Amino acid sequence: MKWIFAAFVIALAAVLGVLAFDPHMDAFCAVSRLRDHAADRHAQWQCIHYAAARGDRAAVRSGLDHGVRINLRTADGQTPLMLAARNGHLSIVRDLISRHAGLEARDARNGFTALHWAADRYHPAIVRALIAAGANVDAANKWEQTPLWQASWQADQGNTEIAHILIAGGANFRHADDHGNTPLLMAARAGHRPMIDYLLSLGADMAARNDRGQTPLYQAVAGHHAEAVRLLLARGADPDARVGGVAPLAMALKADDSRIADLLQANGATDYSRYAAMAAMKHGRIAYTDGDYPGAIRAFGAAITMQPQLADAYYRRGLAFKASGALSDARADLSEALALDAGNNDVREALARLYVDTGDYQRALAPLGRLLDDQPDNARALYLLGESRHGLGDVSSASDYFSQACGLGFKPACSR
Repeated sequence: MKWIFAAFVIALAAVLGVLAFDPHMDAFCAVSRLRDHAADRHAQWQCIHYAAARGDRAAVRSGLDHGVRINLRTADGQTPLMLAARNGHLSIVRDLISRHAGLEARDARNGFTALHWAADRYHPAIVRALIAAGANVDAANKWEQTPLWQASWQADQGNTEIAHILIAGGANFRHADDHGNTPLLMAARAGHRPMIDYLLSLGADMAARNDRGQTPLYQAVAGHHAEAVRLLLARGADPDARVGGVAPLAMALKADDSRIADLLQANGATDYSRYAAMAAMKHGRIAYTDGDYPGAIRAFGAAITMQPQLADAYYRRGLAFKASGALSDARADLSEALALDAGNNDVREALARLYVDTGDYQRALAPLGRLLDDQPDNARALYLLGESRHGLGDVSSASDYFSQACGLGFKPACSR
């Protein structure tokens, strides 16, 4: 307990010393500066910054009355007005405005003005006060983002009050940032349905693309915002508008977002079966890699249902059947895959290996022969042909094939 009391005495002495050094400093400021100095934060904050941030109107007024500069900046370039606006202290904002605080001052970190902060943190009364005082509604930060842009993706606000105030003050709802993202694109990305509805009512361009070619609908699909997708489709968004060759429906199915996929299909998106098959193939490959062979079989089967001529689905399901011990099913699928894609050497090798593994050496000869016609230096195929010849009793030919395979670096053949 003694050390706690000693620490308290030292801290109290430090506060009193600071107060003695600067009689205009309040105790809260003194404690805050000591605490922040120890935590290495809030660099170059003065008492007026602490007062503006915590909403202490009297302390702010006292500081200004004793000559503290109204636009005094922190190490991050923040002024008292920015801090008051950010933290929602309207009375202090009004006091600072009345004393001609700099409305267009920008912080050093991101170039925000006080209006940016008020819009971002949802302080509508402060937004009104700043605009009424003459703040630039289209002030752009380091990335050309305006207060409206900033407000447009704040879906947690749940309404468009800030946007209405800014638009009434003359904000440009079409202004894009340095990556081509308009407020509508940002609202769609965040799933801010009320904002999307409002911006569209103003005439925002639903077909606008950013510098990556992304549309509002694409952003909403990527963010899994079903209600935003529903609204955009109802307003006429193109359900097939591709981004980098990828259709919204393909993206939804790949992400297993069946709700959005159904919305897109119901609103005219095409190629559902192809995209669904692609998604099923992806899930099947993941399941196979994870050793979930029943899951892989189901996924590849779903792909086959969607695309009955998809040779790769039969091939991969055949591998999964083999891995799970269903050898007759594996043989049927691999044979079907080869019938659909007669030149596929991967299928030829897989089928030949299955025949060799099950002792059906005679059937292995045909696919191996065709495989070696295309790939004469395929060491595994030579080894399998050696196994087949050995199984059929042709020991001399088998030895020759094993020797060739060993010479090509296939070590299992070297011991045969």
